[in-house]
Amino acid sequence: MNRIKQQWNTDKSSDRHLNANGPFGKRHTINSEPSPYACNRPDGILSSSTIVTVSNLNVSATTYSSNEQIIVTWTPISTSCKDDFIGIYFVEIPLETACDYFDYEFVQDQQSSMSWQMVNLRRPLEFRYYSRDYNCTGNYSLMAKSSIIQPINYNEPTHIHLAYGDRIDQMFVSYLTNSSQYTPQCQYGLTPSSLNFYQNGTTTTYTASDMCEGKANTSGPQTFIDPGFMHTILLEDLHPSTTYFYRVGTDAHGWSNIYSFTNRPANKDESVYMIAYGDMG
Repeated sequence: MNRIKQQWNTDKSSDRHLNANGPFGKRHTINSEPSPYACNRPDGILSSSTIVTVSNLNVSATTYSSNEQIIVTWTPISTSCKDDFIGIYFVEIPLETACDYFDYEFVQDQQSSMSWQMVNLRRPLEFRYYSRDYNCTGNYSLMAKSSIIQPINYNEPTHIHLAYGDRIDQMFVSYLTNSSQYTPQCQYGLTPSSLNFYQNGTTTTYTASDMCEGKANTSGPQTFIDPGFMHTILLEDLHPSTTYFYRVGTDAHGWSNIYSFTNRPANKDESVYMIAYGDMG
C-alpha cells in the first residue's frame, strides 16, 4: 500500500475521546495506548490539498447480521506508525473527518488483517485506514477504505430482552427494529416447532431532542445514535415453572431466531439463581 497524501481542515476545538470498550467490541485503554486523534493535538487536521485515489481495504463480506464477524485485510504499509488505526464509519461521514468513527483498532507493525464483530446500526458503514505523516508526528492521512457494508436486514430484530410482569403469569418481551410500520408480534409455544400462540405489542422511540443535555442531544457517531424503534409485548396466562419458546418480529420484516425462557415458579419461597451486570454499556 502506497502512502496517500490527503490531509484535512484544521479543527482545534475537538476534545473528543473514546477510551472505553467500543460498540464493536474493541477494547481501548487510555493509559496503555495512544488515542488515534490527530485532532486532539494543537495543530489539528490540515486542509485537503490533493485529491488522490484511495486504496482498498478488503472485507470478507459486504452484508452481515448482528454479531457476525467481518474480516478486514490489507497490504501493510512500509512505514506504519504505532497509532495507525482502522475505524468504522457511517458512509456519509467526510473522509477528512478521521475522528468521527464508531470504533477503532490500532494497526500493529506488519499486521494485515483484523476481525470485527458487527452491530446492526441500520445504516450503511465502511472501514477506513488512517496513518500519520511526517515520521509519525504529523496529522492523519486516509490510506484506504473498504467497500460499503450493510445489514442483510435493516429491520432485523435486535436487543431482545425479557422482564417479569407484576403477576406470576406475565412476561414482557422487548426488541428493536428500524421501523414502526407494522405491529410488533411475539409468537410462542411449548416447543420450538410449535409456536402456536401469539401476542401483539406496542412501539415507541426517542430522539436527540428528547435528551436533556450534551452530548446526548447532539446526533453523531460518538454522541446520539438513532436507537431505532423499541417494541414491547406482554405475554399473559403463562404457566409457572414452564419453559416457553418464542420469536419476535413480523412476516413483512422478518423474524428473530427462536429463544426460550422458563417462567417463575408458583412458590414464592423457591430458590432462584441470577446473574447481575453492573454495567452493560
